[in-house]
Parts: sequence; C-alpha cells; structure tokens
Amino acid sequence: MADRTPDAPRHRDLTGLVLLLLLGLVWGLTFPFSRLGIEGGGNPFELVTINLFLAAAVMVLIVVLSRTPRPSGRSLAQSLGVGALLIGGINLPLFWGEQFATGGAASIVYATAPAISLALLLLLGTVSRLRAVQAAALALGLLGVIVLALATSGNGPITNLWAVVAFAVGATCQGTGAVLIGRLKPQGEDRWGQAFQFLGGGTAALITLPLLVRSLALPMNLDVLASLLFVSLASLVIGYTVFFELIRREGAVTANLVTFINPVVALVVGVIAFSEAFQAYEGVGLVLILAALVLLHIPERGTPAAVARPASRLEGVAGTGGPGPARSPPGPA
Repeated sequence: MADRTPDAPRHRDLTGLVLLLLLGLVWGLTFPFSRLGIEGGGNPFELVTINLFLAAAVMVLIVVLSRTPRPSGRSLAQSLGVGALLIGGINLPLFWGEQFATGGAASIVYATAPAISLALLLLLGTVSRLRAVQAAALALGLLGVIVLALATSGNGPITNLWAVVAFAVGATCQGTGAVLIGRLKPQGEDRWGQAFQFLGGGTAALITLPLLVRSLALPMNLDVLASLLFVSLASLVIGYTVFFELIRREGAVTANLVTFINPVVALVVGVIAFSEAFQAYEGVGLVLILAALVLLHIPERGTPAAVARPASRLEGVAGTGGPGPARSPPGPA
C-alpha cells in the first residue's frame, strides 16, 4: 500500500485557499468588534459566553427553518464534547491570557496549532511521512508570525509566563480539536453538529464564568450590541462553518493555517482603518507568511496535474481565535 503523505494532492483546486483567506479575513476582523464590546463596558468572558449561545441559537433556527434531519444522539454528543474542547478551549485560555500578555504573544503560541495537528496525525499514523518543503513552510509561517508580533509589540509580546501557558493550552485545543473533527466527522460537520459545538463551547464558558467574573452586569448599548452581532454571526456562525468545511476538504493542518493569516488581516486593518505606521519588519513577516502559504500549495513532483491538490492536505483527514499580532487576539471571540 502506498504511503499516505501530507502532500499527495488530488486536484489543483483553489477553493481551499480561497476559503482559508476568507476565514482569515473574518477572524482577523473579530478583534475590532470584540474590542468595541469591551470598550462599551462588556466583560470579555461575558461576551464570549453570550456570543457562543447566540451562535448556537442561530444554528438551531437555521436547522429548524431548513428542516435539516437530526443526526443520531451519539453524533450530537460527539459534537458537544468536541465543541467544549475546540471552541471553548480556543477562546477561554485566549481571553484569560490576554489580561496579562499582548496579542503578539497569543499570535506566536497559537500559530503552533498547525504543527500540533500534524504531530498528532503522525502519532496516530494518519500521516506516514513529512516532506521537507512542508516542514520548512510551517517553520517559515511561524517565523513570520513571530516577526509580526515582535514588530507590533513594542517592548516584546511576552510579559507573563502563565499567560503563555494559557495560550499553549488554547493552541493545543485548536490543533487537537481540528484533528478530532476530521476523524469523527469525515463527511464534515453538519448544521446540527455545529449548533451542538457552540452549545459545548458555551457550556464550558458558562461553567467557568463564575470563576473568572466576580459580578455579572453586561450593559446593553450600541457598542456592545454591534460587537455581539458581528462576533456571533460572522466570527462564529460563518467563521466556523468555513473552518469545518476546510477541515473536511483540506484537513486539520491546512484549516489551522488560518493562524498565519489572521495577523496579516489585523495588520492591514490597522494600517488602513486606524492609520497605523507600517514598519519594515512587518513587511518581512508578511513575505515569510506568503512564502509559507505558497510552499504549502506546491504539489509533489511527479504528481499528475489532473489529480493534484494542495500540498498541505493531509491524507486520512477527509474533507481548525485564530491569531493576530499585538493589535489583535487570535481567532474568534
């Protein structure tokens, strides 16, 4: 039997890359809107919890209106558990850690999610070998994120060791959760499953909320409402729909490459919308990330063009707050 490798493309289809860029755009825009809610007086943990339950309610409404057949109880239980790990596990450590460290630190640590997914796939035997070009691409992408983080973090992004530990937990949840989705739901996560994933993440947030917030009092002003609407509908409902489709089509590692793109989006938004100065080091970081994405979409030499697909697609993973630089937290709220 031929080796199953992370770079045996089936077709040269740019759909995966387009979806990846779309996800990076949506999740990269999350920070300005989540920051809007916080500046409007909302506690970040309250906002995350409400956003997750709002997203779950929207998905339930969609499945009811579309009369989507309900899957088995076992399938829904799997989605609930994975949602607690993936969606809750990404966001709760992120927002706890960013009280004590910059978004740049989060960017660096969360950008290890593709490598975590790959390492897990190698351990599980889903991937039998790794091409040097892919290892180099992952390293270049991570280096690009580090350069962007350092360039936008002033005195340095890392100010608290426990914050870094929290980010590492979040990155591990993202890398592991994406692999679990690929293995448990090889045909893709359906709408019911997505609703239960949000319920799982929201339940995890609700359980920890009393430990993280002393008093619950969310002001209902225009800033908070705008934040809740954008994050719940765009970042969560649309964002995770794209994320799960990427896992189905391209695999966990490729889906988690969004952690390389989010800092770029946040950088562009900062320059265009907030007139922030563009530094030479940031240009270096952008070039490194672009080079990583190009390398990861080079098919293996000798693969027929008619059956080529992106090199980052991992065999066996049938078709992952996101990170940003110091200007933004990684991934959805």
